[in-house]
Amino acid sequence: MSTVHIISLAGIGLLLILSAFFSGSETALTATSRPRMHHLEKRGNRRAKIVGKLINDREKLIGAILLGNNAVNILGSALATSVLISLAGDAGVAYATIGMTFFILVFAEVLPKTYAIRHADRMSLAVAPTISALVWLLKPGIYTIQSIVQSILYIFGDRHGSRGNEEAEEELRGVISL
Repeated sequence: MSTVHIISLAGIGLLLILSAFFSGSETALTATSRPRMHHLEKRGNRRAKIVGKLINDREKLIGAILLGNNAVNILGSALATSVLISLAGDAGVAYATIGMTFFILVFAEVLPKTYAIRHADRMSLAVAPTISALVWLLKPGIYTIQSIVQSILYIFGDRHGSRGNEEAEEELRGVISL
């Protein structure tokens, strides 16, 4: 195995770690307790304030995380395919597909999301500054993707753009009831 292969494998490992970060962050930030974050924010917790801003604009949040996660997963798969083709010939495509599916599924999706569900508030506070910076950095790409998505939804009859008042009122009643 050459130095290029070793560097590529290290790169794939780093990309899997980034993918795990994105997956866990998405789950933590969407599962975090809004009332707890609000309480912490009122007590002066700056990270809770960042979490609040992120979850108040979920479309940008999800857009940034999905953009980052898909980019690292695709790059990791491309690198794995390149390495395995050079080592195993055309069969390397199948090996890369099987191997990356396993590694992404277990280590970059299920494991971090399971952890994030169990520790949503703590993890959301930890990742909020980084994700907030990512949302800011990817703003042009997010805006472009959101515009495309909104246009497609409009074509298929979704004229609301956001949840209707009836759904918001129902959610508020549920929170009060809880």
